[in-house]
Amino acid sequence: MTGLTGRTAISPLMLALLAVLAASVAGQVVGASQDQSGLSIFAAAAFTGALLRVAWQINRPWWRPDTHAIGPALTTAQPMMAVRNARLIAAGYGWGASSLLAVYLLSGLHWQHGWQYGGGMLLIAGLIVWLTRGLEARWSPSLARALAWSAIVHSWAATFGIGWLIAMGKIFSSKGDWAANVVFAAGAFCIVGLSLLALRTARALETRA
Repeated sequence: MTGLTGRTAISPLMLALLAVLAASVAGQVVGASQDQSGLSIFAAAAFTGALLRVAWQINRPWWRPDTHAIGPALTTAQPMMAVRNARLIAAGYGWGASSLLAVYLLSGLHWQHGWQYGGGMLLIAGLIVWLTRGLEARWSPSLARALAWSAIVHSWAATFGIGWLIAMGKIFSSKGDWAANVVFAAGAFCIVGLSLLALRTARALETRA
């Protein structure tokens, strides 16, 4: 368990996650090419579940009362975990970008906005990674509060997105955007879960710091 809190111990988890990401994207391309929404949903859910499982495994040790015994000092752990959770969210956006670009470039399914949303998600993922560079050196209580609020707003926006997709019947659309809607719904669910995990860890560390 302690290995999960070391700086190099996440690599095997991330490598496994990359393998699931590739399989998920491939499954969605096949599902879109054969108009099999069930396969696309399964492939998207597989990655969402894997990413949330990795995030839970990384965050869970810090929720214990004896947090101080499992890794670096709490003041060091706060920015470290903020960076890790932000990059997990970036991985979610990266998966969404890969899925949209692959589906609408390779499957034969057509939707004129596929590359736009795919490119937008890729830009967001890159921006998150860029913003987390050097974050640990700039850490402060005000930055911690700002990140907590950004996670809250992010989760609210994602929840609204899921509700809108369901209310508008987009998940079961027969138009060319049906595969994109699968990605949007799975991605939004993933963002909500990651944000809640990050907030719980941030609160636990702040309480014990």
